[in-house]
Amino acid sequence: MQLLEMSIMKSLAGFAFFCVRHSGAFFTSYQIGRDSSHGLIQTQQFSLGILSQKNFLTNVFENAVREKTRRYPVSVFFEAWNERDLTKCIDQFGTDAIFEDASYPAPFCGKDDINRHFRLLADTSSSQFILDEIAIDDENHKIAAYYHVEDGNGNVIENSRHITFFTMDGETGVIKSAFDTVEPANKAGEINLRVLSFVSKFLESTEESNTVTTIAPSLDMGNSNKKTMQLSTPERFFDAFNRRDINDGIELFKEDCLYDDTVFPSPLQGKEALRNHLELSESCLPSTFSFVVDDLADGGETLGVRWHVENEGKEMPFTRGSSFYRIDKKTGLVETVVDEIEPAVLKIGGLKTFMESFKNKIVEEPVRLIPFACWIAYMYIVFISDGILPGANALQLEQRTWEEVRDLSLNFFFVSPILNLPFAPTVHPILEGVFNLLLSWAALFAGFLSDDREEKPNLFPMIPAVVGMQFLTSAFLLPYLTFRTSERDSEAKTLTKADLSDVAKVVESKLFGLTLGTIGTGSLAWGTFARMEDYGNFNERVTTFWQLMSIDRVGSSFLVDLAIFALFQGWLVDDDLKRRGIDANQLSGLRNIARYVPFFGLAAYLVLRPSFPEES
Repeated sequence: MQLLEMSIMKSLAGFAFFCVRHSGAFFTSYQIGRDSSHGLIQTQQFSLGILSQKNFLTNVFENAVREKTRRYPVSVFFEAWNERDLTKCIDQFGTDAIFEDASYPAPFCGKDDINRHFRLLADTSSSQFILDEIAIDDENHKIAAYYHVEDGNGNVIENSRHITFFTMDGETGVIKSAFDTVEPANKAGEINLRVLSFVSKFLESTEESNTVTTIAPSLDMGNSNKKTMQLSTPERFFDAFNRRDINDGIELFKEDCLYDDTVFPSPLQGKEALRNHLELSESCLPSTFSFVVDDLADGGETLGVRWHVENEGKEMPFTRGSSFYRIDKKTGLVETVVDEIEPAVLKIGGLKTFMESFKNKIVEEPVRLIPFACWIAYMYIVFISDGILPGANALQLEQRTWEEVRDLSLNFFFVSPILNLPFAPTVHPILEGVFNLLLSWAALFAGFLSDDREEKPNLFPMIPAVVGMQFLTSAFLLPYLTFRTSERDSEAKTLTKADLSDVAKVVESKLFGLTLGTIGTGSLAWGTFARMEDYGNFNERVTTFWQLMSIDRVGSSFLVDLAIFALFQGWLVDDDLKRRGIDANQLSGLRNIARYVPFFGLAAYLVLRPSFPEES
């Protein structure tokens, strides 16, 4: 296929030259190639001075280039990421694609999961992925990319070089899978080798090992006779090392080669330095250790390899890696190699993303420190402290506390006592009223489920937050307000109902706010009038309620929750109106009601706010 494309391009170039020569006109040459610094496919427009042939040649050349670049969504992925066109970026992946970042504990499976990952990553910084080299294996639909990361000012971020191995769908051209590694910040390779040398004494078998290179079943050798009969340069190098034939392996490299094993502080310059490194590795590694190729992207002068390490034929944990080779065109010898291996044991990619996102959010909106500080104080005061709130803290597991929680839960929304069910416990009516008012108030926040959607995911998803609020109230609300992603003015758009999840569409109903508002009103009425025969009139029950609060940790924490809900209930209103197409200076009355009228203001807002338009 590549030969056919080259023949067509050469024929077109020859035809253009023929037309120009015989018309006495001139033209600027059309170039198709790769940018030397980024590795991206570049095109340069041309103009012909021949009116009769201009349209034909322009269409032919542009179609050829369009067909060529269409087959490389990896390049489109990098360009779209740098432009922060995240929709275009994610569209390069297939529906069931798998993206495995080796610094994360688990792969991202499916387009939705990948979308969430990259949108959260984009929210952490304005970093740019700069593609340095690329190996394109058209025959086997494999691409290996070697790139580094720069900040928004164009400064190279330290220890940010990546190798990503892509597998493409041969029919649609989209990305089916990707495996990404990054160079480690800890450059303790030689120390690790020394430690491994000591450990290897316990791993050596009594018989001489005859391990040879194994090509994993996942390695697609394609239909090429050349590839089935002859190993690639990386495979020959692995084979030589597995046989511990250092001389055979070293002959594959140029005299002035550069070998960069990124777990070491600096690259190895020249064959002699590489030989010393390989001999050190040979002396430290058990003879039963072998490097096994998992996949290969053979781009001719550039190659990408995925591999892992085995001991006596069994794969060892945390030993998967990637390598990128550049081959000298004239000699066929290796010019440069970069090796990267997955992090061992601790996969802190998710934690790093979380911390970067939190830092950026605080810098952009320092007001987020308020819910964050309240959350820290709340967790300490309610669950850990002694003496600030009455009663025993949660860590003491006091039986009375758990019995009270059980009884209140059985009377959830007053269903059991109203139906006079035999298992319905008798609880102080004001405490029941406070409990159910609090739960209905927590449920009102579900009216903002559109705050978490496909193109605006949050570090702390909203549905788990709303569900958690039914059990631990402010312990879930406050971190959600701290870590959520704001509706950015630069990206703001009016949503339609088609943009909402099925659950979000349900809570958009006016009946949602009306129903919860009614339950809250009923909670106040229950606390005032229920169980008159047991708790007396209003004054008497208020007196006994405060007596109960003087010893009750659960009830007193409910009062703290009511204060927190009243303080923060309006924090999501402005963004909610923004995604409905309402300007900041509109509906000021409704905004203030939602912010400053506890509970009923929020319920009224959910009933009176503008609806999302139907799909245009």
